[in-house]
Amino acid sequence: MPHGEINKATKKIIRKLTEAGYEAYLVGGAVRDLLLGLHPKDFDIATDATPEDVKKVFKGQCRLIGRRFRLAHIYMGNQVYEIATFRGDDSGDRVLKKGRIIRDNVYGSIEQDAIRRDFSCNALYYNIDSREVLDFVGGVEDLERGVLKLIGQADQRFIEDPVRMLRAVRFEAKLGLTLPTEMAHQITAHRHLLHQVPIARLFDETVKMFHCGNMMEAYQKLMDLDLFKILFPTAVDYLQDPNWHNLMMHAFSNTDQRLKQGLSVTPVFLTACVLWPPCIELYEKLRSQGKPPHDALHLAAGQVLSQQQKSLMIPRAIQNGIRQMWILQLRFKKMFGKGVYSTLHHPRFRAGYDFLLLRNEIDAQLNKQADFWTNIQNMPPENVKSLIFGKRKKRGINYRLAVHDAP
Repeated sequence: MPHGEINKATKKIIRKLTEAGYEAYLVGGAVRDLLLGLHPKDFDIATDATPEDVKKVFKGQCRLIGRRFRLAHIYMGNQVYEIATFRGDDSGDRVLKKGRIIRDNVYGSIEQDAIRRDFSCNALYYNIDSREVLDFVGGVEDLERGVLKLIGQADQRFIEDPVRMLRAVRFEAKLGLTLPTEMAHQITAHRHLLHQVPIARLFDETVKMFHCGNMMEAYQKLMDLDLFKILFPTAVDYLQDPNWHNLMMHAFSNTDQRLKQGLSVTPVFLTACVLWPPCIELYEKLRSQGKPPHDALHLAAGQVLSQQQKSLMIPRAIQNGIRQMWILQLRFKKMFGKGVYSTLHHPRFRAGYDFLLLRNEIDAQLNKQADFWTNIQNMPPENVKSLIFGKRKKRGINYRLAVHDAP
C-alpha cells in the first residue's frame, strides 16, 4: 500500500480521532484505488465515533449533514473530508419503504459496517498506524481476480438502493473489473427501480459516470443494460443513428483523454452533446415553420431541457452553460465583423469550439467554420482585424453565404 499517497489532512483527522479514544480508518474507494495503483482524490474516513462525537473532537471545523445518512464533514483548508460512523444491523433508526432505504442511522461495529457496504472492493479499511488493510468480505481477493462482487443478494441490495446499478457500471468501466453475468441480469430485471430515485441524485451519479475516465466503455454497458434510456429518454433513440453515435464516441473519448491528462472537465459539455440531437431536430422543425434561427434554437433548447428535467434534475447553472454552448453553434456561422470578437471572448467559447470540431467530424459542411475558428485563435491581432473587417468575399468564398442554415 503506497502510504505516501494519503494526504496529510486525512492522516491528521484519523490520528486526532484515535487520540480521542475512537477507532478511525481510511475506507472505501481510496483504499481500493491505492491497492490498484491508482491515485485517489477523495479520502473518506470511517469511525466508531458518532457524528455528534466527531463534532466535539473537531470544534469549529465540523458540520453535520444528512437525514437519510447522518455524516460529519470536516473542513481543512479548502477541502472537505467525510466522516461516516460504522453502520450496524437492522434495529434502531433504520427506515425502509418497499425494501428501499429511506433513513439509516443505525450504528455498529466495523465488521457490521463492512457487510452493509455495496461492493466488496469498497469495504476495505486501512489502519494508517499499523499500515494494515482490514478486509472482512474478501475484497482484496476480488480485486486480485478482477471481479466486481456485490455484498449480499443482488436483488435485495438493488431494491435497497437502485443507484447501486449505476455504480456497478461505473466501477466496471473505471476500474476494469468484470461485472458478473448474474449481476447484469439482476440489473436488467431491476432497472425500473431507478425511476424511484430522486432525480437530483440521479444527475449526480450521471456526472460521476461521465467523468469516470472510461466513459466510452461505460456508455456501451449502459446501452446494453437499457439504463441509458432511463437517464436520457429523449436522446437515446437518436443515438442509434451511426452519425450521432460517432459524435458521442468522439465526445466521450475527448473527455476521457482530458481526464487522463489531468485537465479540467465539466458536466456541461457531455450533457450538451447527449441532448444535441433532439434539440437540433426540433430546431429544424421550428425553422421550417418560419421561426428565426435564434428564436428557434432558444425554443428548442428550452423544450428539450424541460423534458429532460423529468428524468434528471440538471442544475440551472449547468442548463445555462448548455444553452450557451448550443447558441455558440449559431454564432460560429458569422465569420466577419465585430461579432467575431465577442464570440472569441465568450466564456463558453472553448467548450463551444470543441463541440463545433466534434460536429465537423460527422458533417463535412462545417469544414469552413471549423477552419476559420481554429485559425483565428492563432492569428496576430492585426491579421484578425484585416480578416474580419476586410472584404467578405475572399478567394471566391462569401463567408455570409458559405454555411448552411442549421447550426
